[in-house]
Amino acid sequence: MAALLGCIGFGVFLGWKKLLPEKIIANSGRIITIAIMILLITMGLKIGLDKQTMNNLGMYGLQAFLFAFITIFFSLGFVAFLEKLFASELVIVSEEQMEVMTDSHPNPYRMTFKIIGAFFLGIALGLVFIPTWVNDILPSLTNGALYFTLFAIGIDLGHNKQIWKQFMQLGRFVFLVPLGVSLGSVIAGMLVGKFLGWTVWEGGAVGAGFGWYSLSGVLISEIHSVALGTISFLSNVIREILTIVITPFLVGRVGKLTLIAPGGATTMDTTLPIIAALGPPGIAIIAFINGFVLSSLVPILVPLLLS
Repeated sequence: MAALLGCIGFGVFLGWKKLLPEKIIANSGRIITIAIMILLITMGLKIGLDKQTMNNLGMYGLQAFLFAFITIFFSLGFVAFLEKLFASELVIVSEEQMEVMTDSHPNPYRMTFKIIGAFFLGIALGLVFIPTWVNDILPSLTNGALYFTLFAIGIDLGHNKQIWKQFMQLGRFVFLVPLGVSLGSVIAGMLVGKFLGWTVWEGGAVGAGFGWYSLSGVLISEIHSVALGTISFLSNVIREILTIVITPFLVGRVGKLTLIAPGGATTMDTTLPIIAALGPPGIAIIAFINGFVLSSLVPILVPLLLS
C-alpha cells in the first residue's frame, strides 16, 4: 500500500514542480499507454505460467465467470443510480478542459485491441516460450511494471494542476463509487451464490473480493474451502480482465463515476491506468480512492460474511 502511494506521490511531486524535462511531462499520456502494455504482458505471463490456474479454468470457469459478470453488472447499476441521484450535475473538469483532453485521449477501440493483444501475448509467452523459472522473478517484474505505471500517472496528475482544484470541489462525491460497488458486488454475489448452490453468505464473500484475487482467494480458502477459494480467485481475475476489455466501450455511454464501477478494488492499481487513459481528466483521483476504500474493506467483509 505504502509503495503504491509513494509511486503516485513521487510522480505528482515531479510533475507539479516540473522537475522533469518538458518533453517527458508533455508526453506523460503516451508513457502511461506504454506502461499499460508492459503491465498487461506481465499479467498474461503470470496466468500462462501458472499451470494450476490454467487447469482450474475448465472446472470452475463457468461459476467464476457468472460471479464476475453479475457483480460488474450490479456494480454498474448501483453506482449509476447513486450518480444520478446525488451527482447528476457533477463536473470533474470544465468543458474547455474536456475538449482539450479529449483530443489527446487514445481511440478507445484501438486501445481495446492493444489491451487484448498485450494480455494474450503474455499468456502465449507463458505457455510456450518462457521457462517456468521465470515464475520466481515474475512478481518482481509485475510489481516493477505496476510501480512504473503508477509513477507515470502521478506525473500526469501533478502536471495537470487544475485537476486538484476540481478534486477539492468534489467532496463527498468521491465516496459514492465505493458505496455503490460494495453494495452491488455483495448483493450480486449472494444472488449468484444461491443460484449455483452455495449459501448467500458464501456467494456474498466471493462478491466481497471486489476484484482483489490475491487476497480474497487465500482468505476464503483458509476460512471456508479450497473449492470456494478457487472460484473466488478465478472470479476476481476474470473481473479484472473484463474490466480492462469493456472499459473502452463504456466511455461516453455511462456516467463519469459509473465508468469506475467495474474495476472494484483494482481501480487503485491494475485497472487504474486504463481508466486514467480513457476517462475524463481528474477521474484517476476518484478511481484511486475507490480502490483504496474497497481494498480496505476486503479483509473485513470476507471473514465477516463467512463467520
